[in-house]
Amino acid sequence: MKKLLYLLFLFILFSSSLLSQTSFEKKVLYINSYHKGLYWSDGIQKAIENTISNSNISIFYKRIEMDTKRNSSESYKLKTAQKVKDIIDEFKPDVVITSDDNAAKYVIVPYFKDSSIPFVFCGVNADAKKYGFPFKNVTGMVEIQLIPQIVQTLKKYTKGNRIIYLKGETLTSRIEAGFFEKQLNQKIEKRFVTTTEEWKKEYLHAQENADILLTGNGAGVKDWNENRDSIKDFVLKNTKIPSGTWSAIVDDLVLLSYANRPEEQGTWAANTAIDILNGKDISTIPIVTNEKATIHINTKLGKKLNIVFPFDIIDNAIIAD
Repeated sequence: MKKLLYLLFLFILFSSSLLSQTSFEKKVLYINSYHKGLYWSDGIQKAIENTISNSNISIFYKRIEMDTKRNSSESYKLKTAQKVKDIIDEFKPDVVITSDDNAAKYVIVPYFKDSSIPFVFCGVNADAKKYGFPFKNVTGMVEIQLIPQIVQTLKKYTKGNRIIYLKGETLTSRIEAGFFEKQLNQKIEKRFVTTTEEWKKEYLHAQENADILLTGNGAGVKDWNENRDSIKDFVLKNTKIPSGTWSAIVDDLVLLSYANRPEEQGTWAANTAIDILNGKDISTIPIVTNEKATIHINTKLGKKLNIVFPFDIIDNAIIAD
């Protein structure tokens, strides 16, 4: 009797395990270049998972994080990419979604160019051609910042054309800065930093040597989060020129934000993956760019600079201070 019960237990255990792996029609793997808890990544992830959960397809979904923003060494990126490749080989997904540049550069390009597995990227900065995309098995949404619109608005409140770009030392920052120059068709003074003190020093430099400051989030600045409150106080005390950003999480540090929406990237990528699962040929899906942004206005900095934006901007903006 005990033997019979034991065999029955094994049968149920085996059947449950088999059901958990085979009851789903399709498998989708999401590769996050960064880590959980990062505003941008979390927004993309949430949009992907919401879209997949509301689809009419039964999907077995798996997510992995490369954590290459907090661990930015080349050796770490290469080792992590190899591990991701092994996971893909074992999991055998029907579609892979990736977000941001490092998953594209270190996973797709060296291991899966023109493979039988469809890849849908999002959050790749500026231009996908730097990775050779599109491949026959790769499409995606490129992330572009609405920098010309920001600069055009801020130029109304300054007399010169000198622009300084200030951000942490990362691959994304360098790609962005180069792309901004192309968008604006002018040279930009670029300042890349690794600490809060360096950021403050370059911020003061910008106040005396630029007419417009463009600055992003604290990625690549090691002690940014610990010093966030002091940075905000420092900016309010020392700002002299109009400033802009494309990142909503620093809207309290700049006068004007045209912030990209991570949800736009994640929703598009997930819907595209679903189209592919429904039989659409990935090679017929063109690479696109984001189109949406949220306007933020910092009233404290506006008051200090004696700048009042017109009603057509204010009516569509989030007021940040």
